[in-house]
Amino acid sequence: MGCAYSRTCIGEICAPREVKVREASQRARARKFPVYSPGSSNVLETEAGDELNEMSSTRDAEVGISRLSRVSAQFLPPDGSRTVKVPSGEYELRCSYLSQRGYYPDALDKANQDSFCIHTPFGTSPDDHFFSIFDGHGEFGAQCSQFVKKKLCENLLRHGKYREDAVEACHSSFLTTNSQLHADILDDSMSGTTAITVLVRGRTLYVANSGDSRAVIAERRGKDIVAVDLSMDQTPFREDECERVMLCGAQVMTLDQIEGLKNPDVKCWGDEEGDDGDPPRLWLPNEMYPGTAFTRSIGDSIAETIGVVATPEIVTLELTPRHPFFVLASDGVFEFLSSQAVVDMVWLFHLPKLSHTTTSWLHLLVS
Repeated sequence: MGCAYSRTCIGEICAPREVKVREASQRARARKFPVYSPGSSNVLETEAGDELNEMSSTRDAEVGISRLSRVSAQFLPPDGSRTVKVPSGEYELRCSYLSQRGYYPDALDKANQDSFCIHTPFGTSPDDHFFSIFDGHGEFGAQCSQFVKKKLCENLLRHGKYREDAVEACHSSFLTTNSQLHADILDDSMSGTTAITVLVRGRTLYVANSGDSRAVIAERRGKDIVAVDLSMDQTPFREDECERVMLCGAQVMTLDQIEGLKNPDVKCWGDEEGDDGDPPRLWLPNEMYPGTAFTRSIGDSIAETIGVVATPEIVTLELTPRHPFFVLASDGVFEFLSSQAVVDMVWLFHLPKLSHTTTSWLHLLVS
């Protein structure tokens, strides 16, 4: 399918280097995806070429950023969707969204802390389109998700390798945005946001994920429509992520364990599909905070001291006529519905409109 996990999924984390390398290679072998480095992109051959390219990139970036501030990504035509042409890919991309606050019986007035962006096009190229979801959490989660939504787009467009190496640009932009949030007056000590983004460039998708939101693509296999995950939820349910944060000093326990209702020395959780509502969380040693149920995010400066990093895992995929649509959604959707269930729902709803194999569709779900 043309997927590849990038070595950017490792990044600068506090686990020993041999653990990081082993973690990447094991996952690559398991999924049969080649591992590559974001630093392996081609460079211009002459200094004059470098200078001209930098000037052109800077000019394009500022034009693109100016457009971001003028064009609202949150408003679609009356039919609820937007269709754009992708010239180099020779197809049309149709996008729609839904953002709805979850139901909290004990906090009926709790704000929707999620945010998202739809930029068609993204920057100055008609072949580039950008979609993202930011799931805020903590006291200032809504502010964190709005901050990251704005800064991440700007950092990506301003990155010197944005046009030639999207993997490196995405990786660097996540880390830069995380540093900017730490430096801002906004208190991110116990607040932050997860982030999943999809950059469409022609027929190539670049999916970058930090947290437990998810990207899923539908794939035709004979008469079946099969859900293929383009991201892996970064939670303590994953053995590699659990081991990594524990090496960074995190205590990994459920709420029942931290409150003394279950033996804290015995692993009492299974996999994410069988979660009973008491998932494993991260705690500072001998403390009852921060209690994050994810292992990567942007912000969360206290949780960062025990291994919660902003470093994204990045996947690339080449679109084919076998891929009719893909979905981005926060864990508010996937906590209750499997990837296949979500794909089945979208497929049934749009089946009459998806008969043309030259058309690709994008659907954004946010909860």
